[in-house]
Amino acid sequence: MWPASWRIPLSPSSSADDQVAHPSGRLQAVGRGTGAGRATLADWMSPDHIGWSVRHVRELIPTERIRAAPQSRELSERIIESLLDLVVEAHDGPVELHDLLHDRERDALVVLRRGEVVLEWLAPGVRTDEQHLVFSLTKSVTGLLAGALVMRGLLDLEATVGDLVPDLLDSAFGTATVRQLLDMQASFAFVEDYSPGPDVTACRNAAGWYPAPPDATALRGFLASREPDGPHGERFRYLSPTIDVLGWVCAQAAGTTWAEAVERHLWQPCGAELGASVTLDREGTPRAAGGMSALPRDLARLGLLVAERRTDVIDADFLDDLLRAGDRERWARGDFASLFPEGAYRSCWYAPNLDDDVVLGIGIHGQMVYVDVAREIVVVVLSSFSVPDDDAWHLDNHAICRTLAHHLTTPT
Repeated sequence: MWPASWRIPLSPSSSADDQVAHPSGRLQAVGRGTGAGRATLADWMSPDHIGWSVRHVRELIPTERIRAAPQSRELSERIIESLLDLVVEAHDGPVELHDLLHDRERDALVVLRRGEVVLEWLAPGVRTDEQHLVFSLTKSVTGLLAGALVMRGLLDLEATVGDLVPDLLDSAFGTATVRQLLDMQASFAFVEDYSPGPDVTACRNAAGWYPAPPDATALRGFLASREPDGPHGERFRYLSPTIDVLGWVCAQAAGTTWAEAVERHLWQPCGAELGASVTLDREGTPRAAGGMSALPRDLARLGLLVAERRTDVIDADFLDDLLRAGDRERWARGDFASLFPEGAYRSCWYAPNLDDDVVLGIGIHGQMVYVDVAREIVVVVLSSFSVPDDDAWHLDNHAICRTLAHHLTTPT
């Protein structure tokens, strides 16, 4: 059985070419990695490289630092090893948790109950000091940032984007409200195809995630050039540039960069033990929809801001609204209705609505922060799925989290 608290120690003496087998069978580097097999900007998201790349983004793409708290929040530990033997109802049948973690491209798991670590697992080769790219889980961070700015009187959710960011006044986003951005109800011409299709490729070129052709615009120019596609506010449309715009709005409201705002209003208040980072395009614009990297434990600390209703950090009404005000009708008319049939999306967080006061953030390669406020549970699952946005594997992550939450709060 895999240890319940598998934290690989730092290895300063490791060779840069050291490699270990990822549980999926892929090879991934412990250190920087060199030679013919090294990922490049052109192929870092390919199945052969994604397991290494998600932990080495700063070696591929420029980033901005998000500094840790001067005094980190200590997380006491009371490890329950038997949790790894729990049976999870995966999409293809029941599987014990340790096998589901080890055999299916997962990299890390952290479980908190009432702020205490009860389970932690890191895959072989995953080091304790490595930030992990969380892809669209970054959207949930941007959502919480908006709530923190609301509390400080810096952001009006009913204001329109064009009023807040004049560069976007004549774009498809100009008449959208901040609330519509938060709930992914902005409408513009874009197809979110991770194969990747032409719109996603153009967005990644602009964001600095791919080698851009000479005539490619940077991210802000790309956002400003989006064309309208129907009225805002009618349904849930999962279009990542929406949250890149929200990140731009938040930075404008804060009077800082997005990273500085996250650092000041979220990362340091949650007591993060290590700095995080966010990818930048060639003009220094962050990928607020998907470019953040962080430690698993620090993501759990971030989740505690919601689980503990930290109204000293995030507006109280905003938190209550996030948990309970998601529009199920607009969700049912939207892009992901089959993922959670009774679900909703509010302020960049999903509400499956299988349990009261449960929300989660999701990243396309298998990242999840699950917050069960009523049960005082936070679960972080970080993965490097070879295939992006696989619904069955996302639902397996959700099943892992929900199984742990229910087990930990069921009287014995």
